[in-house]
Amino acid sequence: MAMFRARKNKPKVLAETATDLCQVEVCPSDPDLLLLRDAAADERNAIAFYLDAARNSCTPQLFLDVAEDEMEHYVEIMREISRLDPVQAALLSEAGLDTLVMSRPLFQSKSKTAKEIALKDTQVILPDKKEMPTVHLLTRALNDEFLATNKYQRYMLTAENTEVQILFCHLMNEEKKHIAEFTAALFEITNEPLPLEHD
Repeated sequence: MAMFRARKNKPKVLAETATDLCQVEVCPSDPDLLLLRDAAADERNAIAFYLDAARNSCTPQLFLDVAEDEMEHYVEIMREISRLDPVQAALLSEAGLDTLVMSRPLFQSKSKTAKEIALKDTQVILPDKKEMPTVHLLTRALNDEFLATNKYQRYMLTAENTEVQILFCHLMNEEKKHIAEFTAALFEITNEPLPLEHD
């Protein structure tokens, strides 16, 4: 018989048996994660579009400025995801993306230090034109992983059979590995996160 526990805003813990806790898989199920992952996918789409628009328009700085805002939004969203989802936080850290893991308050006070003022002038570095197809492919792959993670979370919460819940939990957590991998690859090409987002 499988064990299944859930608390509001607490990860579900699924195990094969109550005595076999070494097989426990943590299954974060906060409903806000569904919204946050959708928002993260939208931000990645916007970033890819604005970088491409900057490369192919007569107003590149306008599109780069907006891309920079979207990059900051993505970091904010991913930090909130990491706060609610310890599995995703661990996988982001393993991928060397500690800046996406919530380790300090998301929003800083309104008073700005000299360092923050100087960094505010940070400019997005436009990827090379030959890298843009890869940016689009990685963005599409990342969006698909966010969608799959959300789908498996919804399936896990809907399933009545514990073995099926365990399967969907496992699949959901596997997709999170792909989110970390694709994000790391995108950051290499798009020179993210921007210096303003570092401590």
